[in-house]
Amino acid sequence: MGFRSGSYATVWEVNPVSETMTKVRLSTSKKNKQTDSYETDFSGFVAFVGAAAAKNAAHLKEKDRLKLGDVEVTTKYDKEKKISYTNFTVFSFEVADGGSSSTSSPVEAAIEKAEEVLSDGEVPF
Repeated sequence: MGFRSGSYATVWEVNPVSETMTKVRLSTSKKNKQTDSYETDFSGFVAFVGAAAAKNAAHLKEKDRLKLGDVEVTTKYDKEKKISYTNFTVFSFEVADGGSSSTSSPVEAAIEKAEEVLSDGEVPF
């Protein structure tokens, strides 16, 4: 399936970086119809970005299965080093094995944050 929205991935390593980013090594695979076996078509480190995605990704364990939501692939070229860097980013996902660690959209996350502030008795203005 490759690295794209809606594809399923397997988690191999989780490294929380900050409250808004967690790096995860994951892989995706597809079934070879001729050999009836699965072949890896993507493997690498992916940044789970945003408060909700990073927090939920930090709780993932090795061999957890995910369904990727909003994703992005970007490249950056460093003229001095003459090297291109490819960055893989996940903004939302769901745990595929029936778990409840789905992430919320940025709007839902903002509403949740506002509700937390208001429940603490603080007024945001």
